[in-house]
Amino acid sequence: MTHEEAPPRSPAVHLVGGRTLSYGDLADLVGEAERSLRHDTKALVLCAGDRDVPTLLAYLAALRLGHTVAFMPASAEILSAYQPEFVVPGPGGGSELADLDYVPAHQVGGSQIFRRRSAAPAGDIFPGTALLLSTSGTTGSPKAVRLSYDGLADNAAAIVRALGVTAAERAPTTLPITHAYGLSVVNSHLSAGASIVLTDRSPLSLAMWDHVIRAGATSFAAVPTTYAAFGPAHVKLLERTEIRTMTQAGARLGDELTMRLVRMMERRQGRFFPMYGQTEATSRITCLDPAALPDRLGSVGTAVPGGVVTIAPVEAHGRAAPGEGAVHYRGPGVMLGYATGRDDLGRGPEVDVLDTGDLGYLRDGYLYLTGRTKRIVKVLGVRTSLDDLERMVERSDHPSAVVCDDDVVYLFGAGDPDVHEQQRRHLAETLGVPSRHVAVRHVDRLPRTPGGKVDYPALAAAVDTQEVGSWN
Repeated sequence: MTHEEAPPRSPAVHLVGGRTLSYGDLADLVGEAERSLRHDTKALVLCAGDRDVPTLLAYLAALRLGHTVAFMPASAEILSAYQPEFVVPGPGGGSELADLDYVPAHQVGGSQIFRRRSAAPAGDIFPGTALLLSTSGTTGSPKAVRLSYDGLADNAAAIVRALGVTAAERAPTTLPITHAYGLSVVNSHLSAGASIVLTDRSPLSLAMWDHVIRAGATSFAAVPTTYAAFGPAHVKLLERTEIRTMTQAGARLGDELTMRLVRMMERRQGRFFPMYGQTEATSRITCLDPAALPDRLGSVGTAVPGGVVTIAPVEAHGRAAPGEGAVHYRGPGVMLGYATGRDDLGRGPEVDVLDTGDLGYLRDGYLYLTGRTKRIVKVLGVRTSLDDLERMVERSDHPSAVVCDDDVVYLFGAGDPDVHEQQRRHLAETLGVPSRHVAVRHVDRLPRTPGGKVDYPALAAAVDTQEVGSWN
């Protein structure tokens, strides 16, 4: 994924402590990693780390060798399911691998690589398979998305074009590279001959901002929960940076917060890009040009270059928008298919047009998302969208989420109980159901998936058990 024609002395990776790896340095280190990962056949390289030098080197080397990389935990369940030929543990990890049929082999960037002890072949891998990424909310599960070499390259190129990434850009790794959005930042910038600022700190931490300032970062990528927590201190820190581009994906960003961020970046002669994507599409599907705001407020933009978004008919619900349907996508990065184990890796492409599972509509080519197909329910016979209900009572200062069970709508609120009680009454009136069919559950905070989205299964489980979870 690195730019083949980048000048050897141009910066590629800015490390904590001030050291910088040039593209020449990076090529040498990746070459060393390649020697450690050589195998007679196409191999599976499991990377259990995140945003550290050994993980980055192993990832780039494995792709150069034509192997498949899996960004997954090195748990007994996953190792048994996928039987990777190589495991690159995270910093300080690997001590448990000896009991799981893995032995120390070589080193990458000062970190130990483990090789599968068993000589028996684990099963062929489809030649075009480049990457396995866990789907949102299933980080510890063997289920993964199979992504191709062509899809990885095409999606990175589409992002470069959509954002206008040049070799002068410096992007910090503010998001896990074990997830599609975070990895796409690395892929797009290295493929464009730009550089990355390698950090595993929280995007809200002072340590991360200090590194970003010192390294001269020019862009910032984050999910809505990060931007929602952006306070005056972060705005002051931003003023000390060279950041001129901000991007957002991962979940819906409220209109009020979107415009606040747009205006903040305009004051810096910068740009704020709302985006939309899925792991099943390698990363990003649409991008909203800041010049389209505020006229297109609420939209996630138009398809990235080479992509096409279409709307398929679905059964309407009570508050459906005109033209609303299932969002389908064809274009750069559509997955090969899913996998739950090694046997699945031998399969080729199984998906042509991706059914995203999202609901939305198109206006002049701009996509507006309205919810998830799985979030359409019936309450006392009234078909409704739980996402619509959430938007009706949405307040940035009073986070809330809605789930449904047995004809009862549950509003989980992390704010003033009196405000959430008003929201409850409003929902009951809107639905036209007796008040007892809408209930409030008060929590300290809403549970989130690793990708920053509301963890609805955790909320549903809390309804079933009559208890709030450990996320309270």
